[in-house]
Amino acid sequence: MSGNDRIKETVETLRTWQNLERQALETTSSVMEKTDNPVIRQFMEIIRSDSLQHHRVQQFIINSFTKEAIKLSPDEMAEVWGEIEAHDKVEKKTIEIARRLKDECKFPVQRALLDYLITDEEKHDKLLQHLEEVKKGMYPYG
Repeated sequence: MSGNDRIKETVETLRTWQNLERQALETTSSVMEKTDNPVIRQFMEIIRSDSLQHHRVQQFIINSFTKEAIKLSPDEMAEVWGEIEAHDKVEKKTIEIARRLKDECKFPVQRALLDYLITDEEKHDKLLQHLEEVKKGMYPYG
């Protein structure tokens, strides 16, 4: 399979995935319209928000293949790297706090939400690790 064919297949698959994310937006919104229960609404809102963000990221990837290649210079990275490192320290502290709270919590709904927050904060930390990998691949600041 040629490079162009792989890109075309990737874009088509991402568009299919976007359709699924739109369905998730619709179903979570539908559930939220049918209930006033704050627990159910909170869980559906989290999923809905994540699905919206997934759709945006998928579109960013599609655009990087179909409209304009991704550009990031070493100077752009260096300009903000100190702030990114500071933010990473905040992320790690939030994970510590959330884990402690979850370990101490005896209530199932609150524990589930704390677990969600831990997972999300860990995801942020992982994203910053990926960004550091990008930085390490850049010259001369890697």
